[in-house]
Amino acid sequence: MESLSLPQIKAAMANFNAGPFGIIVHYYPQVKSTNDVARELAEKDAPEGTLVVTDMQTRGRGRLARQWIAPPGSSLLMSIILRPNLPPTHAHRLVIACGLALAEACEAVTGVRVAGKWPNDLQVGGKKVAGILAESAIEGEQLAWVIIGAGLNVNQVFEPDDPLAKTATSLRMETGRSHDRASVLAQTMTRLRDWYPLVDQKMLITAWRTRCPMLGQSVQAETSDGVLVGVAEDIDETGALLLRDTEGQRHCLTHGDTTILAQCVPEQ
Repeated sequence: MESLSLPQIKAAMANFNAGPFGIIVHYYPQVKSTNDVARELAEKDAPEGTLVVTDMQTRGRGRLARQWIAPPGSSLLMSIILRPNLPPTHAHRLVIACGLALAEACEAVTGVRVAGKWPNDLQVGGKKVAGILAESAIEGEQLAWVIIGAGLNVNQVFEPDDPLAKTATSLRMETGRSHDRASVLAQTMTRLRDWYPLVDQKMLITAWRTRCPMLGQSVQAETSDGVLVGVAEDIDETGALLLRDTEGQRHCLTHGDTTILAQCVPEQ
């Protein structure tokens, strides 16, 4: 698989007007984690929009301390520094904005519909194609900075005997052809330019709801407090999932892992 390069990324960015996003790019053939590199830069006052990209992570991670594993040159692995004027309770809105941007970029290059899986995954045909991870620092009552890390399966091919084949897919597997990762990155930054000013607007949550097929469905949610089963009713203004359990109690979930159990059949 072809490696990325800084000139390749810069050339792709030049074809799009992404505003402040991606003007400053730090590219590494290999790092432990792009989020770790971005955090160091943020703590040294790197400006908003600074982007960290790599071809391979040796200690990439997702939610719940899970490891993100991808062959070299197969994925789009990146982190971006944001400095939003938002309270910490609304930090997940930034995950949503980046999720929308990444989903639209994937659709632009593949023509394949991309769905959202709460809290921070993207799926195609019910299989995971991307994951997003946010890390932040707080000053007073505001967010000082937020690092949004994303891993997108672009050119992997999961063989039938690979355990991941049951739950994961890639842009290449969905289209039958390989894709230019630098172009996907540039298009993502352009769409983030459009969504970022709307992080405090209702339409951001509305747009994310339309991408979440689990809403209205029976789901199982695994959280640090235990497992809940019920109906995923809505996503609130902070990005939290509102779940009504089998006893009728409503829960506001800010973290966890969800699985659709069955289609809900409307009452006749």
